[in-house]
Amino acid sequence: MGKLRKLLISILLLGLFITLFFVIIENQQAINLPIYFISMDDYPLVGQYIQPVLFWLSLVFIVLAVLLLIMTIFYPKKSNTLTIKHENGTLKVQKKAVENFVLKIVSKEPFIENPRVKVKMYKQKIRIKIAGNLRKSMSIPDKQNALVDEVKNEVSALMGTTDNIKTEVRLEDERKENAAERSKVE
Repeated sequence: MGKLRKLLISILLLGLFITLFFVIIENQQAINLPIYFISMDDYPLVGQYIQPVLFWLSLVFIVLAVLLLIMTIFYPKKSNTLTIKHENGTLKVQKKAVENFVLKIVSKEPFIENPRVKVKMYKQKIRIKIAGNLRKSMSIPDKQNALVDEVKNEVSALMGTTDNIKTEVRLEDERKENAAERSKVE
């Protein structure tokens, strides 16, 4: 999540927080507080039962807004470049380079057809998703696990370090997904 998006979401959540805070102030007579404002009973078509409901709902929304604000501020930023600092210098690895590197490894495997690779890079983490049509065979699970381990090892070797970079690899069968979508349509 980029800085501009974080700023916009933070401003929206702050506006929601302020709005809900004033709703609580307006509905504070539902509980005993030392400050008194105009009662909601003075408004037409609003009964005495709506005040506690509005107060507690506003309180819940404020808590949710604060949690979303904290999550927005501390959400990890995706990047197209991973920078690895070492005592000899720095290494910058592009997202496309990792995708092509993994695609070359996966395309050698005979049990996966039409492989596609998507990579998400974070500050200290790489997530790799490999999708394709897997052929049916008895030894496929063993080959899948071997492929996942090989990709992890090769990407770690490409980076030159395994200490500070976490690599996750996920292999998905598109035939199962396509069959599920087709059965929903029929």
